[in-house]
Amino acid sequence: MNGKESMTRYTRNKGLSERTRSALILLLFTSLLAASGLLWRWDLLLYDLQMGLMVRPPADDIIIVAVDEKSLEALGRWPWSRQVHAKLVDRLTQAGAKAIVFDILFAEPDRIDPESDIQLIQSIAASERVFMPVILEEHRQGGMLVESMPLPELSNVAAGLGHVHMDLDADGIARGVFLYEGLGQAYWPHLMISLLNWLAPDEIGMRSAPISMQAPNIHTINRHSHRLIPFNGPAGHYHRYSYSQVLEGDFLSNLFRDKIVLVGVTATGIGDALPTPLSGYGVPMPGVEINANILDSLRRGEVITPVGYLPHLLGSALIVVLPFVLYPYFPTRAAPLVSLALVMLFFLCSWILLRGMEFWFPPSAALLGLMSSYPLWSWRRLDQAVRYLNEQLERMQREQQLLPVEQPPSDMTSAMQFLARLMPLRGWVLYDANSGKQLLQSGEALGLPLDGLVAGNWQRSGAELWTLIERPETHWQLGLIWPRNEVPQGRLLQVANDFARQFTLEPETRQGGVLERVELRMQQMQEANARLQRFRNLISNEVGHMDDGLMVINGLGRVVMSNPRASFYLGHQSDRELLGEDAYRLLNVLEIQGGEQWVAVFKKVLLDKEPVRFEAIRPPNTELFVQLKSLEVVDAEMPGVIVNLSYIGTLKRSERTRAKMLNFLSHDIRSPITSLLSLTQSKQMHMGSTKELAEQIEPLARRSLKLADNFLRLARAEAAETTSFTDTDFVEVAHNAMDEVYIQAKTRQIKLLRHFEEDEIWLQGDLGLLERALVNLLENAVKFSPPQSRIIMTLFVTGSRLVCEIEDEGSGIPQDQLSDIFLPFTQAESNQGSRKEGIGLGLSFVKVVAEKHHGSVTAKNGEKGGAVFTLSLPCEENTP
Repeated sequence: MNGKESMTRYTRNKGLSERTRSALILLLFTSLLAASGLLWRWDLLLYDLQMGLMVRPPADDIIIVAVDEKSLEALGRWPWSRQVHAKLVDRLTQAGAKAIVFDILFAEPDRIDPESDIQLIQSIAASERVFMPVILEEHRQGGMLVESMPLPELSNVAAGLGHVHMDLDADGIARGVFLYEGLGQAYWPHLMISLLNWLAPDEIGMRSAPISMQAPNIHTINRHSHRLIPFNGPAGHYHRYSYSQVLEGDFLSNLFRDKIVLVGVTATGIGDALPTPLSGYGVPMPGVEINANILDSLRRGEVITPVGYLPHLLGSALIVVLPFVLYPYFPTRAAPLVSLALVMLFFLCSWILLRGMEFWFPPSAALLGLMSSYPLWSWRRLDQAVRYLNEQLERMQREQQLLPVEQPPSDMTSAMQFLARLMPLRGWVLYDANSGKQLLQSGEALGLPLDGLVAGNWQRSGAELWTLIERPETHWQLGLIWPRNEVPQGRLLQVANDFARQFTLEPETRQGGVLERVELRMQQMQEANARLQRFRNLISNEVGHMDDGLMVINGLGRVVMSNPRASFYLGHQSDRELLGEDAYRLLNVLEIQGGEQWVAVFKKVLLDKEPVRFEAIRPPNTELFVQLKSLEVVDAEMPGVIVNLSYIGTLKRSERTRAKMLNFLSHDIRSPITSLLSLTQSKQMHMGSTKELAEQIEPLARRSLKLADNFLRLARAEAAETTSFTDTDFVEVAHNAMDEVYIQAKTRQIKLLRHFEEDEIWLQGDLGLLERALVNLLENAVKFSPPQSRIIMTLFVTGSRLVCEIEDEGSGIPQDQLSDIFLPFTQAESNQGSRKEGIGLGLSFVKVVAEKHHGSVTAKNGEKGGAVFTLSLPCEENTP
């Protein structure tokens, strides 16, 4: 069981997992933060930051006519006569403005110039497109809230009225607005909603409540439909023209045509200016430009709705659980990156929700929870690891067999006897360094120990070698005596060092602090784990390098251990592919020789506890000797089966070759000789013509000679040594081979064609073997080619290899025999079913020669019929 599995089991035994506990702790913490609103300043700061990430261009049909410093200088001190405002209304109406919105309240009559009020009323009535504000403010004398409205006459002729109150957050910045508010009841729509209702009543879908001219009796403000405004830019973002400039007509004739004109004060000190998310406290935004932003966002339908209390609480709680779902799927070193990625992803999602979907989700509580997830998770994991480590250390203290066991001095005797078998050791002695007492001694006597001995080093005195061995409570002094001229050096001295090191045990260091004691125990556990790991590596390496396949199957039929050779024999790439797999399915690819089934085999091994041995084949031709033996119950683990797979393909091929050899000797060689004897005996009984006897004996003798020659050639090729190879021109070899079979080909009216791309191709080889191999291929082609056909030899070089192709126009080779034609004593039939005379050693000779020259030979059927033999050999590059 590895450490991770032990930790997992340890956690399960404790009830809830540490991951679940950590997630619940952080969920509760985040929920409290989200519910309490303690992070409101951070929420507002993040809102302003996200709003500033994207600035949009202003709408082209919204223009601000500003009462600025230039206008005050030109028209005089504020407030101006209402005749001035009447002229402005007339000027804008004549210029074709679609609507005129005043952010200036005309609540009291002009006592100095009453005629100016009448003139303004007439201008507004004639324009029929002027909108005026309603302001909720505290009464100067009574301190009560009152509605300050335009003069009744102005209210009656205005195209619409609405409140222009801007809601300020706790930090004093204007971010949102209530779409409806009023005293007693929220019957006043915002001035921009009144304007949009007038411009496009079917599109905006908002209606204002009936306007009452009577002052309400209830002096409390009521409001609803709070929305956040996505400001498009900082102060001065919208198109702005000076009041005096417009009044004088200093503008293009079509500047205001079909435009919405907002008239308000921008001069410092006389108008309302509020800080906004994009302007901050340094450059507050005039109220008229704030109204322009509200108008633009309402018209686009992009007002931002804050997420409700309960959805915000649940969303924040669920978000902080996500890290604890993801952390187990990543390495521990990647957990900080995962946490950082989640923080950035959540911030991106919050921005998309704000700017893309017009919903504001205050992110501070969730962000703080996400940033706290990794420290909390690390702390809980560390605490769990420390508790687990303490328990393991306590268990190791209880189980002494896991700790170093002192080697008693009596064991030194048997160890020294073993060392004496390896080296010419004549005697040895062991002293206790503290008491000076001699503990053990054997063989020839030695002198007293040398002074200044150091552990791990040998000091020589004549034929003696001395060293110091550390023990927990004392030190040993070990002395060895050798023949004077045979004192060990080099590798022999290293063996002596390793011998002494096995008896070395460092004394336990007494630590004072708790931390030091924990570090000591951790070091002890590391040493124990290192010893166990070395033992595992020893077993793994030895099993992994075995020539036999080894596989261990548990009582459930699953593979729990295997080596690479077993996976190779079963047709898999890696032994890891076998672990945990169904052993019956894996072994079922082996065909048991003898007709027995795998079900019966497993029954014998698991139920009857009988060892089973048999031969099996993994198609197409992997021959194995399989042994199965049951495993007994060990340490309460379930019993199982150990499977050993031995490759016997080479042995079986040798057996088959031997059988073919015996058949060859008993039939192919014995038969001609028997015929010769029969003819001789027959002629002795019936005295006939000597010429006739010779004619009958000659083919039999030639056949016997050919059989013997082929057999000897094959044996010579198999015994050839590469050290005897010389520089050989393969082109010359090919010409010689073609010349040798020329007579045979001419007899059958077969043309021999040569397509050589090179004049010389040099390689290291045996000229005789190479020429005989080409002759065999050519004779084979002549044998299977019909009369008046062609045999083509093609020779070319590709890279550092030469390729020689011999193609005939015969009937070809059956597809199922292509892979066997190079085996000894094997002769393939033609595609027409005919078998030519021969014993099957010619092509086997070619294969042996090719492999001796580090090459290969293959056979295939040509596209137009016939067979194509390809011989590929390494050659010298850049052949001249």
